[in-house]
Amino acid sequence: MGKIFFHDQPVRFSHCDPAGIVYFPRFFDLAHSAMEDWFTHGLGHDHAELLTVRRIGTPTVHIECDFRKPYRMGETLRYELRVQRMGNASLNLAYSGMKDGVEHLLIRQTICFISLENGRPIPIPEDLRPAIAEYLAA
Repeated sequence: MGKIFFHDQPVRFSHCDPAGIVYFPRFFDLAHSAMEDWFTHGLGHDHAELLTVRRIGTPTVHIECDFRKPYRMGETLRYELRVQRMGNASLNLAYSGMKDGVEHLLIRQTICFISLENGRPIPIPEDLRPAIAEYLAA
């Protein structure tokens, strides 16, 4: 089994709807935060530098989510990020939204590496591949 990147985030007032539960699109924004921190802290490649210096983007080309239980303001959302598949220019990522060991949601996302100069797909950079491979699920 590959490594898992853990990312804890408090659920804040700004994440919630009037009922006090997380408004569902916010989970995607929170997942993106987890992905940025995975690049920086899990892979050892600063996500901001990837964009601004190396001019490599990682746009989402597909995303879906299963919502199983609500999250409420004041709780802590733990994303467990795993790599499901590594292709030539894309990654399939899975984020399990956990609370107290129980999965509340599961996001499946495909990102593609692109040149920010021309918007076209590029191979996953060779210096990132070994670190990404460590997170590849068996």
